[in-house]
Amino acid sequence: MLKKNSTLRVLELNNNLIDYSGFSGLAGSLLENKTLQSLHLNGNYGGALGAAALAKGLESNKSLRELYMQGNSVGDEGVRALISGLSLRKGKLVLLDLANNSITARGAFHVAEYVKKSKSLLWLNLYMNDIKDEGAEKIAEALKENRSITNVDLGGNDIHAKGISAIAEVLKDNSVITSLELGYNPIGPEGAMALAEVLKFHGKVKDLMLGWCQIGAKGAEYFADMLKYNSTISTLDLRANGLRDEGAICLARSLKVVNESLTTLNLGFNEIRDEGAFAIAQALKANEDVRLTSLNLASNFLTKLGQTALTDARDHVFEMTEKELAVMF
Repeated sequence: MLKKNSTLRVLELNNNLIDYSGFSGLAGSLLENKTLQSLHLNGNYGGALGAAALAKGLESNKSLRELYMQGNSVGDEGVRALISGLSLRKGKLVLLDLANNSITARGAFHVAEYVKKSKSLLWLNLYMNDIKDEGAEKIAEALKENRSITNVDLGGNDIHAKGISAIAEVLKDNSVITSLELGYNPIGPEGAMALAEVLKFHGKVKDLMLGWCQIGAKGAEYFADMLKYNSTISTLDLRANGLRDEGAICLARSLKVVNESLTTLNLGFNEIRDEGAFAIAQALKANEDVRLTSLNLASNFLTKLGQTALTDARDHVFEMTEKELAVMF
């Protein structure tokens, strides 16, 4: 069908049982198809051989712009073959999704080489692989040379403070990356400090996702300090970081200061009790120009007292500014 069809733009074949032979067949059709722009093959059984077969088809295909390959057990060898095919093609890829593919630092090296040369890629997803600090450093090195990628997802890659520091360095001289997902990486307070220091005055990051990163109250302190100066971050996700009341109180201090950009703050799963809720509620009342539109405190340890304080603060914000603030707990 693809060999003959000239109208189809998107083909979604996620979560099927497509293995090497299926990937090989699709590759053959890509050699002839001139219109397909988006191919979704998430959750299949491509493996390294399937990725290598697909790469051959991609080499001569100019139309494909988005390739979704999550969860195909591609591995380092498959990534090497795939990147080789992508590097040879004349078409412009804007999205590459290789999440959950058992890719290590070795595979990250091949991705990094492609990132260095690409002028069209906007979205890179390596979520839930195993690139560790070494892989993160390779990707960081490549991002220093890249000027097109806006969305980077390196969540769940066992990246520690060392790797995150390398990513933070990129942001000192990058005004293109606007979305950064680093959740499920044990970056700790040290990694939080490296990121926060750079983001105070550098970069153009709008969405920063750091859920499940073990930053603790100390890490919250660094981000609270950063928020006093940063003028770009609109969404900050700090879920499940063990912030407790101490961390919530640090962030509350920053909420008292006028921040023109922050609209969404997610503090779910942080063992925050009423004391932390009171501090946040007071901060919201004290700031006459609150820009927050969404505050998530779900799955914490709030009693009716803490919940009431937050509800009152929400109502106060509406009375003062006529702006709706959604508070979840």
